[in-house]
Amino acid sequence: VKTAHSSKYDELQRSSFQMNNTLLTTDKSILGEIAAPSIGYCNRIKTDDEAFLKYMEATGSTGYSINNVLIELYRMNDEFRYMEWFKNKKKAKINELKDQRLKLGKLFQYGDNLTICGNPVAMLMAVTGQNYQEENCFIQIEDRIQCCTSRFLEGERLAGFRSPHNSPNNIVYLENVHPKRIKKYFPKLGDNVIIINGIGSDVQSRLNGQDLDTDSIYTTNQKNIVELAKKAYKEYPTIINDIKYGINEYDKSMKSYSKMDANISSAQYNIGSASNIAQLALSYWFDGGCKDKELEDVFIICSVLAQVAIDSCKRSFEIKVGAELARIEKLPCMKHEPRYPVFYADVQRYNNKNKKGNKLDIKKSDVGFFNCPMDLLYQIIEEGIIDLRKYKQLNTITYREGEYGVKPIFEYKANKVNVNRKQYKKVIDVVKEYDKVISGLDEAKDSYHEERLNEFEACIDKLRNTTIKKDAMYTLIAYAFKPGNEYLRDSMLTVLYGKDKKLFLGCFKKSEKSSQKSSGSLDFKGFSKFPYEEGREKNVS
Repeated sequence: VKTAHSSKYDELQRSSFQMNNTLLTTDKSILGEIAAPSIGYCNRIKTDDEAFLKYMEATGSTGYSINNVLIELYRMNDEFRYMEWFKNKKKAKINELKDQRLKLGKLFQYGDNLTICGNPVAMLMAVTGQNYQEENCFIQIEDRIQCCTSRFLEGERLAGFRSPHNSPNNIVYLENVHPKRIKKYFPKLGDNVIIINGIGSDVQSRLNGQDLDTDSIYTTNQKNIVELAKKAYKEYPTIINDIKYGINEYDKSMKSYSKMDANISSAQYNIGSASNIAQLALSYWFDGGCKDKELEDVFIICSVLAQVAIDSCKRSFEIKVGAELARIEKLPCMKHEPRYPVFYADVQRYNNKNKKGNKLDIKKSDVGFFNCPMDLLYQIIEEGIIDLRKYKQLNTITYREGEYGVKPIFEYKANKVNVNRKQYKKVIDVVKEYDKVISGLDEAKDSYHEERLNEFEACIDKLRNTTIKKDAMYTLIAYAFKPGNEYLRDSMLTVLYGKDKKLFLGCFKKSEKSSQKSSGSLDFKGFSKFPYEEGREKNVS
């Protein structure tokens, strides 16, 4: 059963550094246009509180997220935006978006991750005894592949990328058509499904071993990326994986399951290793003017090895992926000074921050700026996102932390006589234990969010039989805002909110007027431009 989900960023979806660093250009004006939606998005949430709240809703709807508390309090009382705590949270989240998302290649484009469907009309014809090659939905064209999705208009040209993505040879150039027979037999596929013609096309090899068991493809109609996809499809031949494989060695024994688990773990490591080596080779290749054939061979070979790594948990191959990757890393063409591009070093630092175990140690002397797409995009993002300190008209009052720091939205009214001290201490101890556990979780693991949610639910469950009355709720909220307890504040507030949302919100003042957009609204058109375009608007409108 296939599933398809729309982006949490409305009509935008994020790309990846692996995709962006295979775009065949080092032209700053072109890359500036590619970065423009991301710069505009970040500048918008910096200067518009409503846009920021929408961003928080998109990125933190899970029960344990502090975003839920921030959004609710802002909606109740728009003076909440003046609190030092809210301002610091907003600054931290926007800096995280800029430094750990956008500058590391997670750029916003109009598009989405679309679930790939095969030729469904041909499948119907095959099971009813007809010649599936006569489905007459798509035509074979030498310079592009036809597809069908209601996510984009009929006739639009599109660019597509599937993970793992390691080479310009993995980019597909698509033409969107809306055949009548597909509309007739499959009228409700939805906007997040894409049918890509696999009859007489090289799409499965082109998309690095794509198959039809819920694989998805990042698809965009961004004009520059589409033109670069057209160039890649024309000039960089599709890689054919012709490495021989043997029979399936597994049976249904526990020993086989254990071996399979070990191979899956090894495969995941090798897929990441192949991607990292490919990114270094690509960066060296671009920096040298795209002329080094040995480096081109490296990222092409890494593309194939990623396929083999994925399939190695299902069957045996004549090649050992880990040993081959180790050999490639030692090739003379991979001995480059400096060793790491700026974006790559930051990606590894970010991964190290959230990783427990083996970490890549990168020295400052090993990092340099490369004339490759991702380092250029890194620079464009850094220069394009506004620094609010330079715009005095955006400065607002700040309610500082301390005794009176939360009085505009929260006033301590509890009668301490009515506070059950044993209960009060129990809640604090439970939250402290919860905070300690989640602080020890490995954010780099795929299961991190599931583990975090499980711990949150376990914490709430420990307080299930604890009836927190209003005086105690007031006192616990005051404890969270007390200077020195900042480390526990997020955990305490999310747990209290999760325990009894109505009582929690009842401890805060509700403003007479509904929440409004932040003062000093701006014309964001200027901010979505890029610093390399002549006549860029310098001043805030």
